[in-house]
Amino acid sequence: MSAGGEGICIRNVAKRYGSTVALDGIELDIQPGEVLGIAGPNGAGKSTLIRIIAGEERPDSGTLTFDGQPWFPSIDWHQVAVVHQEPQLFPNLTVAENVLVGREGTRVVRPRLGLEDAGVMQALGIGALRDRLLGDCTLATQQRTEIARAVAREARVFLFDEPNSALTDEESDELFREMHKLAGEGRIVLLVTHRLGDLVDHAARVAVIRDGKVRTVIGKAELTEEAIAEQLVVGIGGEPVATTARSAEIGREILKVSNWSHGSEFEAVDFSAAHGEIVALMGVEGSGARELLRSFAGLERCSGTIRIDGAEGGRVFHRTAFVPATRAESLYSNFSVGENLVVRLGTPEIAGSLLALKKKRIRALAEEARQRFLVKTRTLAQGIRSLSGGNQQKVAIAQALVTAPRLVLLEEPTRGVDIQSKREIYRLLREFAAAGNAVVMFCTEVLEIFEAADRAIVVSDGRLSAPLKVSDFPHIEALAAAITRLERHIRLGGVEGEAA
Repeated sequence: MSAGGEGICIRNVAKRYGSTVALDGIELDIQPGEVLGIAGPNGAGKSTLIRIIAGEERPDSGTLTFDGQPWFPSIDWHQVAVVHQEPQLFPNLTVAENVLVGREGTRVVRPRLGLEDAGVMQALGIGALRDRLLGDCTLATQQRTEIARAVAREARVFLFDEPNSALTDEESDELFREMHKLAGEGRIVLLVTHRLGDLVDHAARVAVIRDGKVRTVIGKAELTEEAIAEQLVVGIGGEPVATTARSAEIGREILKVSNWSHGSEFEAVDFSAAHGEIVALMGVEGSGARELLRSFAGLERCSGTIRIDGAEGGRVFHRTAFVPATRAESLYSNFSVGENLVVRLGTPEIAGSLLALKKKRIRALAEEARQRFLVKTRTLAQGIRSLSGGNQQKVAIAQALVTAPRLVLLEEPTRGVDIQSKREIYRLLREFAAAGNAVVMFCTEVLEIFEAADRAIVVSDGRLSAPLKVSDFPHIEALAAAITRLERHIRLGGVEGEAA
């Protein structure tokens, strides 16, 4: 395939994983010579689409052609270069060797770094690190190395999946210059990102994907952050979980931090969450929102003061429970459902003298948790991996709540779960907060905030917006527009006021 040409034509492509529909008859034309943006919520099908274009997956049905010819992954895979959000590299090789991966040559003739390769590395700021082992480099350097490897290949198609989540503004500028250079040479460039400002600044068009379909394609003339934000949520029709009057529920502070700082991630943050309240921190990867949430659980070393449930000092984090975004980090895959439900409980609750386990007590506690947290399982003895994604997530949250914390901290609590499980999880969190506790969530989706939170705080470049009271917004489109305006305002250097 030569540069230029007809591009990629995707027609009625579908892909399922068991009962989960990832792509549902997707239709899209991708033209050479432009940067096409792809926007969509988590679970929309973006990653599946990328894998199919890259030849890493085969669709169940539909057609995909390049320049009018059928796409054969076994033949054409070398025509596609992918830059993943999490670098897929070799830590035991040097930076330069990683750039050359895929062009190894033979045992006799080994590849050498050419002038073009060196120029790409220099442009991305890693030229001086060419001989350093990649495993000794920062995540930002690893990400730039994967970008350099992709750019240096003689590929026709370049797929960038959240490529600048770990890059500085200057490094991001270099990345986008390379993207536009590739597009200018007639190559196909896709940019998948949650950063709406990047889509507006750098994409010629933006395809919005939801529920495995392309819902709309926004042309350059209509392309604004507000337009993308609206298309991401329009017609969803979410409703907040029913609660009693918020003014009666929210009481004294459970969490309060002052002058809270962590390196380059965030500085001098003042923040609080109150009895009866669910607070959402909204931000893209690299905004500092995820790191801020983790710091409240004691997982990031920070300066400043933190008070949880009136306590300060070394044991303050014992009053918290943290649930990471990836279920694999919470659940023990070799444990049963019942064992996973009680695994966080302290020794006095599940063990007697000489640390012998109280098996009857464990079974009783696990059954109580199964019923309380609506975990659907045939028996407590079955393996945790036999459950659906939604039920695994409920077990992960149950693990945290059975320890009776005063503050629960969650990263994207309903990522990758079905609608019914989402509603049940939101209800569990609301009941937990109403019992005199507090919840703080890191979110990347407006729908999650609209359905579950009392307040939303936008984080961008380590700075916090003034809080948005979710109940002030009659529908999700209005909340999405307000969040988009706040994020852009902070990114451009405006100060909305500290969240308190």
